[in-house]
Amino acid sequence: MLDPILIDTITFTREQQQCSGEVRLQALDRRVWSHELLAQRDGIIQFQARGGIDRWQRPFINISIKGELKLVCQRCLQAVSWMLDDQSHVVLFADEQSLDDAMVADEALEGALWQEELNLTSMIEDQILMAIPVAPRHNDCDHVLATSTNQASDNPFASLAGLKSGH
Repeated sequence: MLDPILIDTITFTREQQQCSGEVRLQALDRRVWSHELLAQRDGIIQFQARGGIDRWQRPFINISIKGELKLVCQRCLQAVSWMLDDQSHVVLFADEQSLDDAMVADEALEGALWQEELNLTSMIEDQILMAIPVAPRHNDCDHVLATSTNQASDNPFASLAGLKSGH
């Protein structure tokens, strides 16, 4: 597992510092590299984080992640390339009540509790997990899905329907 990338939250946000680099997918937490939709674990994720203070004087961290992942196509169950390109604006709050109130007021807000030292690696892992699509698939997947338009003769239980009508 990758050593945590720790940032001093006060300094990082007040001085609008930036941090960037790349991490190997296999080096991240097990909940990422063992995700059921990952076809391969050898991806590399580039990240960039920038701190700041918004117009309401709330500290925030912007995180951008990019990389190519191999996911399992939900039609043919073969690997499909998927480009991860996600940005997140996380506002930091001093307490649960402030966080809850802000999230109720703005449903699109991404918020987290303030910590003196934040684990950027953990934030990147969470962002990857939230970005993975629910049902990845090839754009031109030729796998034929079963449809309700199949003829009754294709249905092995079609002959049983005749027995039911006798009752």
